[in-house]
Amino acid sequence: MPRKIYTLCVSYDEAGAELRQHLADDLRARSLDHASVWQASFRDMEAADLPPGDGLVRVYPVFMQSGWTVTEALPEKLRVLYAERGLLPELEFKPVWGAGESMENFHGVIGAALAKELEPGTSLLLVAHGVVGKELPPEPSEFLRMLRTWLQPQVKDMALAYFGASPSVEEVLPQLKGDRIVVLPFLIGEGKHVREDMPSPELAAKFGKELEILPPLGAFYLQAERNGIEP
Repeated sequence: MPRKIYTLCVSYDEAGAELRQHLADDLRARSLDHASVWQASFRDMEAADLPPGDGLVRVYPVFMQSGWTVTEALPEKLRVLYAERGLLPELEFKPVWGAGESMENFHGVIGAALAKELEPGTSLLLVAHGVVGKELPPEPSEFLRMLRTWLQPQVKDMALAYFGASPSVEEVLPQLKGDRIVVLPFLIGEGKHVREDMPSPELAAKFGKELEILPPLGAFYLQAERNGIEP
C-alpha cells in the first residue's frame, strides 16, 4: 500500500491567514488528485487542526524567514500535539514561504509588480526582521539577490536593512543614491513592525530623501496576484 502523504500549511498567527489560504489553494490545485490541505496557526494550534498522523506530513511554514520559531518551536509543538493522540508521524519541513520555493513564479510575479512601482533612479530598500546576537537568516539577502536579477537595469540601487539588527535603516538610508526611496517590508502582513517600526518621512528628510512604503511582501504578492500580474 502506498504511503499516505498529508499537507499542512502553518502561519504564525491569523495575520497570515489570507496568504496561508492562497498557498493551500495553490498546493491543492497542483496535486494530482486535488488532495486536502490542512491549515493551522502556530500561536493557537491544537491537535484537532492537524492532518492524520498515519503517514508523512509535509509542513509548509507561511513565514518569511527560517528563524527559531520555524526551526525549533514549530517542530516541537507538532511533535507534542501528535503525541497527545498517540501518534508519531514523519514530518517533512518545506522552505519558508519567504524563500520563494513554495509558490510558482514567486520572484517573477513580485519582480513584475515592483517594476510598475519603481521609476528609473528610484532606490529600493528591503527591510527585514533581524535577530540580535544570532546569525541573520538567509532569506532576505537571497530575495534581494533575485530582485537584482529581475529589476536591473531599471533599478540599480537596492539595499537591505533590518529591524533590531545591523545594518539598520538608519545606517543604510544615507547610503542610498536615489532621492526617492521605495521601502518594501520583508514581512507577511500588517503586524507590529509595519505599524510602529517603518522608517519615517522625517528620518528620510534628514538625508534629503522622500519615502514611499509599500505593503508588506505577503500582502504585496497577493495584491499582484489579484491584479493578474504575470512574470
